Amino acid sequence: MFQFILKRILMVIPTFFAITLITFALVHLIPGDPIEIRMGERGLSPEIHAQMMAQLGLDKPLPEQYFNYIKGVLQGDLGNSFRNNEPVLKEFFTLFPATVELAFFALSWSLVFGIILGVIAAVKKDSWISHTVTSLSLTGYSMPIFWWGLILILYLSAPLGLPASGRLPAEYWIEADTGFMLIDTWRSDEPGAFLAAIKSLVLPSIVLGTIPLAIITRMTRSSMLEVLGEDYIRTAKAKGLNTTRVVMIHALRNALIPVVTVVGLIIGQLLSGAVLTENIFSWPGIGKWVIDAINSRDYPVLQGSVLIIATLIILVNLTVDLIYGVVNPRIRHT
Repeated sequence: MFQFILKRILMVIPTFFAITLITFALVHLIPGDPIEIRMGERGLSPEIHAQMMAQLGLDKPLPEQYFNYIKGVLQGDLGNSFRNNEPVLKEFFTLFPATVELAFFALSWSLVFGIILGVIAAVKKDSWISHTVTSLSLTGYSMPIFWWGLILILYLSAPLGLPASGRLPAEYWIEADTGFMLIDTWRSDEPGAFLAAIKSLVLPSIVLGTIPLAIITRMTRSSMLEVLGEDYIRTAKAKGLNTTRVVMIHALRNALIPVVTVVGLIIGQLLSGAVLTENIFSWPGIGKWVIDAINSRDYPVLQGSVLIIATLIILVNLTVDLIYGVVNPRIRHT
């Protein structure tokens, strides 16, 4: 078991450095001068431009810039934003709770409904229910996030009274102690603030959770069909055990093993999908922060945000891999 854990951890190190190199290269390939975007072309003399390039360290050769970047990363310093000179790490963890809250609710509802629909589709194999669930999951997986978000805003926001932007309506003033709006509104004395925060989460969490719902549904159905065909399931049925008990206790527990692995990958998709969702709903999280950084060519923010998010995804997948190794001892030898 120790060798299995050590092997998985050692695989993370080259992945980490590959991410830093690829991110650095792609960020510097983005067209546009960050100084001109920040200051404007008019009134920007070559002398001032050269001075600001030197201040930001952009006048050095790219290999030297990358070396300085890696040196800072290893020391826990991701640099300062070009826009407001704030440390990237500080900005990230200020905005990250908003993204975590949105991703948590999107994953929660998609996981619950995905497992339920997947089990029903497997148990009702070859029925119209199974075909309907499969068709809807395929449609959900193919749904463009930006289009789906706009459709929900147009047809559900006003009729149901659901906010189409922000984490909380403007009439509420809540001090963000934890950064998690549901916790802060629950602890506040503002009447109705907690319910308003939940309503603000409904539309963006539906949009963000649609693709994970489709993936979990299809994976659960496929895994359940495979497990339901095993000999021990037929034996349990032959002994006269209740069908519900056979499905929920004997079959589902084993069918969820592949689903656990998929959930780790879905977390990464939620963080990347949040970029579009947060911009559609003006959600003040990491996704909107990244888009603003792209528009302003804020290199430290782009490099730092991608690196942190990629590191979190790697850690999540590593954790899932280790849990999977505990649940299924056979993969420890792979």
